[in-house]
Amino acid sequence: MNMHDPMTPTLGVVAIAYNEEEDLPGFIRNLIGWVDEIVIVDDGSTDGTEKICADAGAKVRFLSSPRKEGEYYSDQRNKGIAAATSDWLLHMDIDERVSRELAAEIRTAIRDPGKDGYRFRRLNCFMHRPMRGGGWQDWNLIHLARRELFRFGGMFHESCHLDAPDHRVAQLQGKMIHFNEHNFEKRLKKSSVYLEEVVKHVEETNGQVRGWQIFWAPLKEFLKKYFYKLGIRDGTPGIISALHSATAVFRAYALVWDRQNRVPRADLERQVAWTAEDRDG
Repeated sequence: MNMHDPMTPTLGVVAIAYNEEEDLPGFIRNLIGWVDEIVIVDDGSTDGTEKICADAGAKVRFLSSPRKEGEYYSDQRNKGIAAATSDWLLHMDIDERVSRELAAEIRTAIRDPGKDGYRFRRLNCFMHRPMRGGGWQDWNLIHLARRELFRFGGMFHESCHLDAPDHRVAQLQGKMIHFNEHNFEKRLKKSSVYLEEVVKHVEETNGQVRGWQIFWAPLKEFLKKYFYKLGIRDGTPGIISALHSATAVFRAYALVWDRQNRVPRADLERQVAWTAEDRDG
């Protein structure tokens, strides 16, 4: 991209970060040669994330902004939008890489005055392998848009809000490569963070949770991910992924059932209480 041509829209990247020193160098290398700015919104990293950004040059801007109580990842992304100055913004995670094909499309797409945003798909990896099924192939969101028209919402899995009619949104064909977690242990930890979002969905859509739902909902989730969404195509990682999704659903339903049917500790105390007279009798 010719950054000195005033007729060429500028392109920035916004990403959120927390302790990203392993993935951040590759992230910057993937972008530094063809975008105009990179805004990193940091959630209070304690590793070398800030230094890596500082050493990367003037294109990379590091915004230290740890989340306050009640703030979500969508709030972090919106902080990046507010801090950016480019005409167009590409929203990414630090563990994502723009493919050569997608980069070429983006450079052309942002020149179209008739469009305000673009969807593109991810090539998602799970357990270090690209996934062809299991629902991983479904991600297709507007993550490239004009800066002033776009905002994020939601808790952990952010929703996209573009202030533009549908006919001004188009589809790109190149894919974003998404590495995801370094190991399954980190996936499990992340799932614990996301659990409350799943719980909220269960509470809002199911009302009173019944015992049979605690069994059926996870089974349905496994069947959907492994067979209907073709997780079977991905071998052992496909099985693990489908079971992992089913387990997350089980935990959410079980947690909601517990909240709805919890017995107060005071009631338990009364049930087991006994007196000296009971003992002597």
